[in-house]
Amino acid sequence: MGTTTNIIRVLFISILIDFLEFTIILPLLPKILTYYGRDTGINQDSLYVQTMSFVQFIQNLTGAPNDAKWNSVLFGGIIGSLFSFLQFFSSTLCGAASDRYGRKPMLLLSMIGISVSYGIWCVSFNLTIFMLARVIGGLSKANVAIILAIVSDSTTENERNRAMAWIGAAFSLGFIFGPLLGAFCSQWGIAYWPNSTMMFFIVPAVISLVLSLINIVFIIQCCPETLPIAKRDSKQTTITDISNKILPWHLFKFTAIHNVKSVDDIIILRRLGLASFLYMIIFAGLEFTITFLVYNRFNWNSMKQGKMFFIMGLCMALVQGGYVRRIPPGKEIIAAISSNIISHTNQDL
Repeated sequence: MGTTTNIIRVLFISILIDFLEFTIILPLLPKILTYYGRDTGINQDSLYVQTMSFVQFIQNLTGAPNDAKWNSVLFGGIIGSLFSFLQFFSSTLCGAASDRYGRKPMLLLSMIGISVSYGIWCVSFNLTIFMLARVIGGLSKANVAIILAIVSDSTTENERNRAMAWIGAAFSLGFIFGPLLGAFCSQWGIAYWPNSTMMFFIVPAVISLVLSLINIVFIIQCCPETLPIAKRDSKQTTITDISNKILPWHLFKFTAIHNVKSVDDIIILRRLGLASFLYMIIFAGLEFTITFLVYNRFNWNSMKQGKMFFIMGLCMALVQGGYVRRIPPGKEIIAAISSNIISHTNQDL
């Protein structure tokens, strides 16, 4: 039990650091895109022009308002969707690779890629470089999936609920302080370098890079390998195996899952998978567009947005850290439905 507790503590700290560095950018995105769109004519970044053309296409297709403010929301949605799309592939494939090569090597590989993306963000003087950073970040963002696999390796069925609640609490704490840290660093960069037009995002980018490097060193020193060689998947990977892990129709059927106790378990997994997918569509849309909404509608600066995320994250931490881990086994579905009814009531602005 002591070893399990230590591993969960290590993972809690790692997830907390990771989500701090990941959410630093959230309150800055509207201003970053405004910065990249400041140039006109021959000085304008070609990728920015092409992306705006695609935004116009989506706008015409959906009948969205022909307004610069709403165009920026669509722009932010495209960037968020691209990151999540790439993360989907990396999480699935790296998670499968960790079954064969071990958790720790794949976790470190993922975290190194994340650090590279932050390093590129530090020098993203135009949208092309910024998008390169986001692409590398999305392709590398498999660490969460691997950490969840480590939790599964390290806990019994009775311990897993509590362990997952602690991991969820780490997410929430990162969500509390990450955006606030990003807003503070942005204001600090503007105050100390008032003549620079880029320090509002360079300082937060450097902080994200430093945190990611600290996280790598921390995992190297403190996180043990939880999947012994004897338990690793030694089977040769085939094209069918890969397709089962990345094609949506296979994923929703959980085709890649073999070691289940009964057909009923597969049915439950499919229902939970579909419910999770539908919920995450809504939540991911909120995460990447709410900053643009409050920026355009209420003219909130990065500091006000950081405070907004602070309140949201505080509520998440109280629920996940204080309530979720106390839910009795078998009552999870009722608790999930109840919390969703409460959280999605009276959300019109």
